[in-house]
Formats: sequence, structure tokens, C-alpha cells
Amino acid sequence: MIDLKKDTYTILNFNSDLDELIKKYKDTLLTALTDDTQRLIIRHYLRIIDELCRQACECLKNKSYSTLEALSRVVMEQSANKLYVGMDEGNNGRSLLRSSNQLIESNGKAWTAYLESQDAQNPAAQARQKNGASMLSHFNEEWSDVARYPSGKGLFKALGWENHYYAFYAPLCDSVHSFSDEMSALIGIGKIFEHSEVEGVKTLQYWDKERRRLATYHFAVALGLRAEAFARLCELQLGEFKDEKADKLFTKLKNLVETHDNFDHARLDAMSKGLVAYLKFPIKTW
Repeated sequence: MIDLKKDTYTILNFNSDLDELIKKYKDTLLTALTDDTQRLIIRHYLRIIDELCRQACECLKNKSYSTLEALSRVVMEQSANKLYVGMDEGNNGRSLLRSSNQLIESNGKAWTAYLESQDAQNPAAQARQKNGASMLSHFNEEWSDVARYPSGKGLFKALGWENHYYAFYAPLCDSVHSFSDEMSALIGIGKIFEHSEVEGVKTLQYWDKERRRLATYHFAVALGLRAEAFARLCELQLGEFKDEKADKLFTKLKNLVETHDNFDHARLDAMSKGLVAYLKFPIKTW
């Protein structure tokens, strides 16, 4: 059985303890970074991810599960960005900046083209294109040999997180763009109601519990990636990273994630044999 109240407390305590661990090593880590651009970017990512996780914890406490799903996706992505920027001597950070300048220019260019096709104009569109081009030109003068920043899949692959990309990040991206997975499920459940109201109600209630479970599970995975990204940064910049409290902390979250993994796998196996999920695999909500 999955107990979401218990899992919620585990996650909230993990994030609080992780915050303390990051505070313990943050200044030492930033001091070890010799590239000013890299240091500034990582410092800001640490702040952004801390803010995202604090807001996600509030969503978890308030049972705002749809918002929690959206935030989990962003925590995963920004943890990946932070780790990638810290993996070399500074060029990865400059790749990120170059990509930003290119996006500003291309967005302004596309907006301007659209307005012209409609016999319209907006000074902000031309300014965006001009500013992007100017920043890109200035950037290329200072750093001419910077490689392209990797795409989402390429970014996760570079970190050894390809499985997490396919298992969690990509589905979350697809889901939060339109919440189409939930819409599809509701339509399917509606068809069950056409045949049996009793079964329809049971299925709807179980689906809502599963929706809450997945949001909780995905946030736990996102926090795991946040923790891993910070630990790997410390290893890269400070040498071997050993902290007894950190090991115990990571183990608790790892056990929670594995419990949900095993629940998923056992339920899929049972359903393949024709068993009804909500009868054999209860989810306790709060």
C-alpha cells in the first residue's frame, strides 16, 4: 500500500535537511569555482531551485497536485542545467549564455516577420531582434569558439540522466503543456459510467488517488535529481564528497522512490493478468 501522508512528511523533511546540507557546502563550492561567469550562474541556479522546491513543498502540503507536477518538471530541468554548467571550466556556462542571446534574436526576428505579414508593427519586436543580435555579436567577439548548448534530451544524456529523461522529464513536459493525460483519462472513465455507475465511481476515485500519487512520486524524483546534481558538483569541484548525514538523507528518499517503483511494477503485472488495480493496490490519501 502507498501512504501519501507518510510520503509527504518524508519529502518535506528531506527537502528541509537538503537545504541545510546545501547551506553547509555552498560557500566552499562557490569559492572553488575559478570562472566568474560559471560561479555567478551556479549561484543563481542554487537560489532558483531553492525557491522552486519551497513552492513545491507548499503545493504538496496544500494538495495542489497539478501545480506540483509543473514545478517538478522545472526542478528537474534546472537541476540538469546547474550540473551541466558546473561540469567543465566555464565553457558550458558560456554556451548557455550564447543560446539565450540566439533565442532573443530569433524570437524577435520571427515576431517581426509575423507582424509584417499582418501589415502591423510593434517597436518591441524590432528592439528584441536588435538587442539579441547586438548581445550575440558582443558575445562572439569575447568568446568565439563556444559550442552549442545541448537540447533537453542532449542535456540529460550528457549528465547520464537519459533514463530519467524518458521515464519522468519527457512525460511531465508532455503532460503539463496541456494536461492531456488527465483529459484522456477522464473521457475514458466517462465511458465506464455509461455501463456501470458503481464501477465508474470506483474508477474515478482510484484515478484521483493515482493522480495524487504520481505528483508526489514525481516530486520525490525531482528532489533526488536536485540532491544528486549538488553532490556531483561538490565531487567535481571539491574532490571526494563524503557526508554521513547526506548518505542517510539520500537513502530515505531512495527508499521512497523504490517503493513507488515496486508498486508500479507489481500493479502492472497484476493488471496484465486481468486483476482490477483498486482492489489489490490501495493508495491511502489524506
